[in-house]
Amino acid sequence: MISTLFARTALAALFCLSLAACNAPQRGEAGPDALAETGQVSAADVDFVHEASDLDPDPAVRYGRLENGMRYAILHNETPPNTAAIRMVFNVGSLAEADDQRGLAHFIEHMAFNGSTNVPEGEMVPLLERFGLAFGPDTNAFTGLETVGYQLDLPEVDDETLRTGLFLMRETASELLLDADALDRERGVILGEERVRNTPFRRWNQARNRFLFPDMIIADRDSLLGAQEIIRTAPQERFADFYENFYVPERAIVTVVGDIDVDDVENRIIAQFADWEQPADARPDPELGTLDADRGFDTGYFEDSEIVPIITIDMLDPGPPPADTVANRRENLVRGIADAILNRRLSTLINTGTSPLVQASASSTHAFDRVERSSLLGASTPERWREAVGVLEQELRRAVEFGFTQAELNEQLANIRTSLVNNADGAATRSSTSLADGLWQSWRGDSVFTHPSDSLARFEAYADGITVEEVSAAFREDWTSGEPLVFVTATESLENPEAEIAALWTESQAVAVEPPVEADEAGWAYTDFGTPGEVASRTEVEDLDFTQIAFENGVRLNVKSTDFRAQRVSINIQFGRGDLEPRTEAVVGTVASSVFTSSGLEAHSADDLSRVLAGRAVSANFNVGGDAFTFGSTTTPTDLETQLQLYAAYLTAPGWRPEGLAQFEASIEEFRRISYSSPAGVLSAEGARMIRSGDPRFGFPTREEFAAIDLDDIRAFLTDALEQSPVEITIVGDVSVDDAIAAVAATFGALPERAGEWPDYDDARNVVFPDPTPEPIVLTHRGEPNQAYANVYWPTVDFSDVRRSRALSMLNAVIDLKLTERLREGEGLTYSTANSNLESDIYPGYGYFWIGINIEPQEAERVYDIIDQIVAATADGEISEDEMLRARRPILESIEDAREDNGYWLNVLSGSQEDPERLDNARSLVDDLNSITREELMDLANEYLRDETAYRLTIVSQNWQP
Repeated sequence: MISTLFARTALAALFCLSLAACNAPQRGEAGPDALAETGQVSAADVDFVHEASDLDPDPAVRYGRLENGMRYAILHNETPPNTAAIRMVFNVGSLAEADDQRGLAHFIEHMAFNGSTNVPEGEMVPLLERFGLAFGPDTNAFTGLETVGYQLDLPEVDDETLRTGLFLMRETASELLLDADALDRERGVILGEERVRNTPFRRWNQARNRFLFPDMIIADRDSLLGAQEIIRTAPQERFADFYENFYVPERAIVTVVGDIDVDDVENRIIAQFADWEQPADARPDPELGTLDADRGFDTGYFEDSEIVPIITIDMLDPGPPPADTVANRRENLVRGIADAILNRRLSTLINTGTSPLVQASASSTHAFDRVERSSLLGASTPERWREAVGVLEQELRRAVEFGFTQAELNEQLANIRTSLVNNADGAATRSSTSLADGLWQSWRGDSVFTHPSDSLARFEAYADGITVEEVSAAFREDWTSGEPLVFVTATESLENPEAEIAALWTESQAVAVEPPVEADEAGWAYTDFGTPGEVASRTEVEDLDFTQIAFENGVRLNVKSTDFRAQRVSINIQFGRGDLEPRTEAVVGTVASSVFTSSGLEAHSADDLSRVLAGRAVSANFNVGGDAFTFGSTTTPTDLETQLQLYAAYLTAPGWRPEGLAQFEASIEEFRRISYSSPAGVLSAEGARMIRSGDPRFGFPTREEFAAIDLDDIRAFLTDALEQSPVEITIVGDVSVDDAIAAVAATFGALPERAGEWPDYDDARNVVFPDPTPEPIVLTHRGEPNQAYANVYWPTVDFSDVRRSRALSMLNAVIDLKLTERLREGEGLTYSTANSNLESDIYPGYGYFWIGINIEPQEAERVYDIIDQIVAATADGEISEDEMLRARRPILESIEDAREDNGYWLNVLSGSQEDPERLDNARSLVDDLNSITREELMDLANEYLRDETAYRLTIVSQNWQP
């Protein structure tokens, strides 16, 4: 179900980062050091782990290994058509750095775009852009503790594009120049990325690793940040040492997935990489240090004034990773079910809105090829973290002592079965990018890349034999194998934190816990909305291949049947006028977005819905948009009607339960804390309101504004729209038009008659761009002193002239090229540039063009000068034909790909009966983009990007001293 604003945004990255060490295989994967005894060959004797496993690999994958040791995996896949994904990944990362190389693994990744034997510095990215690849989304690289990888998403699979993609990967493999001057130019970019990535959560993760692995190098080999002094001063030979010793064939795999001929690509790989030589004295894996197998109960503490309090409990069980076999996958499934049940219990506590926890999660992984790790993490509010320690200890102990219930097991088995069925049904239309990533990830985890249908078959073979006693025993085994390690991060200074945490733990252990109560398995209450509605009209829109329907009660429906994603159906439901609606409190829309669905239904709380709808591919997502309220989900053809029942129930029987608002109130201050700990957070919280002259409907509300909101305000804001407003539903995906009509007829079509039209609320459509700022306005954040943001906004125009808006988008793309070349590649002032344009189709006359640069604070004036120079040069006509090509082609390629995606059509068709111009806009898109000229961009730059209209906003740390 939809969660609070805080849970959706502030902690999402935290839980991805925290519950496993970087690059640690999840349950079901295996590391490279050992295979279980399968009666077959050992890992040392095979090229791929499936050769030593009783699991069947996906037969469609072509595997191979060159004489030099490099592996490859190739798969034909037509989603999306005429595209391909190429990956080159090494089984080495920042853990392999010497003490004087900390940060260089990541630095070298950057140098792949800065000159090689056959590609001059500065030419690789423009070369790719000419082929239609956008820098960032399509051309990227990554560095982890144990992995370095490079990726290209090719928009075409013609001979030249494929040849170029593999050629550039070969250049990266052994031909990087690592020129000393180029290294010096890139140092500022790396330090700029360090500024962006140096967040409280990253500092917490390092501190936690230092606590968990005190005799290992884990915490001192951060995959991105490294050591600043080394980044600034490391000589060229230390880069070359890492590159030459670890970028070697035996550590590499190349995966290619797409609409390709497998034989042809295999021959290309062999021809391209066969001459890459494996050194005779290749450097071995790094020594990570030791792990104390006899470590007893221990506590640790990390203080950071800008972080949300976090409590983690870890159990470490040293040993090699298990092999990926049928038996081990079953065992891992059992343990995963146990974790899921505990997560479900914690979610129930949080959903009350009264728990000291605002988020919590349990997981199990195998980390660094040497330790089984069970983890429990909870986030709290600053004043209640001590209570949270007790809650986590007691829920963990309750699960260990009393195990789980049959109803809890049934819920998880139903969810797993549905997920596996849906994966198997949709296997034919998996995306090439996800498959290419899955292939290298399986190799890195020593796991077998199996077909989803095989996973489903294995599950069905042993699911009935999984008992609640077995799941309970597996969880108990994981959490009694040693002593817990308890680590707390909070905002306050403690005199003796380790002793205080230990005392809290001991105090909690003295509290008796009760066994779990077997929950009633209630049925779904909203299956009957009355007599199915009748269709009043049906229109076929032939050129866009979709159908428009109107029901007699006024509900409108757009349906496009596609085969882009097998067994996937996307839904968008629009009603009311969103943020244009009258309200008693200006910020009620912001709160309603987070509170409405988490307040449940009349017959089911939001927490109950997870049990009632277990095993069904449904969800509840609600948003207060600029001019409409929206529900939106992706489901399956089988569950389409249930999904529509759920949304019809929210429309007709909302619960208005207080726990939804209570959850939001419990977490909102921590969201505020996180937002104001970085310049980007401050920009998000305050910038949107400032560039709309303080309109309180935008940006992040103040404490006083939040305090003024209660459930009655939210109810008053939404009720008229829920009960009366027109409804327009769009369904796109693997469903027939007639089946979609039938499902809507039985739900929304059966409702009482809706209003034919909805008021425009013209008085709410007044948004004004602020007056220009001769000197930048300065805001402050509470983060690191070297983090700042320089922003320039120019007022433009609304969306009334579609071609003009598209030309502004082209202008934005050209300026993006210039900003990257000058500020990142040329002067190393920033890790990444940001710029965008918005022309409103809601607020007449309103639009803006924005450039924002993450910088060191002392560089603000210089960066503003450079922005002015770039804008002035563009207005004067310094736009080359090559820049026009490199800006235009990635946009066109992205549109071509998007047209093979349900999401694109959902966006185009949503609201198209109310606003038919949306369809004409889709028809003219490509022709407009192809015909936009350099002269048009010059005219737009001259008209709108004028210094005298600019609104400048600088965000610096309150801890910075000029």
